[in-house]
Amino acid sequence: MTTLDLQSLGFTDTELRDRVVERIADQAMLKQGVTFDGDECFDESIFAQQLDALVKQRIEDTISAIAEKHVLPNVAACVENLTLQATNVWGEARGEKVTFIEYLTQRAEAYLAEKVDYSGNTKTEARSGYSWKASQTRVSHLVHAHLQYSIKRAMEDALKTANSAIVEGIEGAVKIKLAEVAKALKVSVKTS
Repeated sequence: MTTLDLQSLGFTDTELRDRVVERIADQAMLKQGVTFDGDECFDESIFAQQLDALVKQRIEDTISAIAEKHVLPNVAACVENLTLQATNVWGEARGEKVTFIEYLTQRAEAYLAEKVDYSGNTKTEARSGYSWKASQTRVSHLVHAHLQYSIKRAMEDALKTANSAIVEGIEGAVKIKLAEVAKALKVSVKTS
């Protein structure tokens, strides 16, 4: 009787172990199916999908942790220390250098002090620029618009409250009058 061993089959221990591991991994990561034509097909298994989701989540968490620790503190410092300088069309510096915060403050002040028409549009924003007329600054327009909105909301709320009180009063008066009318009416039936 002959004995079969791995050597006679042409395998080494390492090759057999690699094939077994590969087969187990294939079965865990792939699910087998059949197409409409009856052909065999393979797709990711539920285990593979869950593993993929966990790996992606771990990567996102790691990137967030690195960004929180190393990148974000430097971004704040870069923005605060950034200096800007205006240039002409040829790239030559003109004017003085300003920090980003100073530039942002200047732009905000210019925006709020800009002249606008009655509807809050600048001359370039107006549809018909030839009939545009400056009537106030943008900050003045914004304050007026906010006050108008606040007053409108308060008046609507007051009107709702007044309407509900009036409705309750009218309802009570109608009930009283209906009761008086019902009391004054006598219904009698005569048969002849």
